[in-house]
Amino acid sequence: MNPARLGGITGLIVLTATIAWLTWPRPDTLIRVRRGGIAEVTDALGRTNPLGDTVFVGGSGARRTIRVVNDDTVKHQLAMFTIPAGGRTDYTVPPGTFGGACSAHPTKTQLTFVIR
Repeated sequence: MNPARLGGITGLIVLTATIAWLTWPRPDTLIRVRRGGIAEVTDALGRTNPLGDTVFVGGSGARRTIRVVNDDTVKHQLAMFTIPAGGRTDYTVPPGTFGGACSAHPTKTQLTFVIR
């Protein structure tokens, strides 16, 4: 295979992968509860941080999607979301501020979601 053809095929593969990555449906925010009950938050840009007292959720469209994945062996309550052990659920929420108790929080306190 000549270098020009190989370059064209490689470019097509890279372009296809980039378009797929940019258009693939994914949540605005991902919350993953690890074994032991400690949670992490990953935003739409892939930045991961420990679960804080307030989770800010932004995105496109009128509603935001929050995916909660529970890798722990017990059910957890994350403010208005309840997720069974080993479960994964997507929640679509309107803009606003919502809060409640959080069992996957390091201090077992309140958790507030600010949906923009």
